[in-house]
Amino acid sequence: MTTDKTNATGGAAGRISAESANRDRCPLCGGPNGCAIEEGRPAESCWCMRRAIGKDVLASVPTSLRGRSCICPACAAGGK
Repeated sequence: MTTDKTNATGGAAGRISAESANRDRCPLCGGPNGCAIEEGRPAESCWCMRRAIGKDVLASVPTSLRGRSCICPACAAGGK
């Protein structure tokens, strides 16, 4: 598991494209990702800094969105 905010690969239906990506939206479900950086807060205050995110979850993020958009807490937990 990792807390790395650099996301990985994927391609399932319902995901957003790099062209339409909003940095405050989850690339897996399109919902708000709760990213502290996008909200103008310090990175160390982000929810993802306190939670391990499985490599399988990170691997489900489309390649084109790696490092461009963070996943949300629910998707990080495998809940969506």
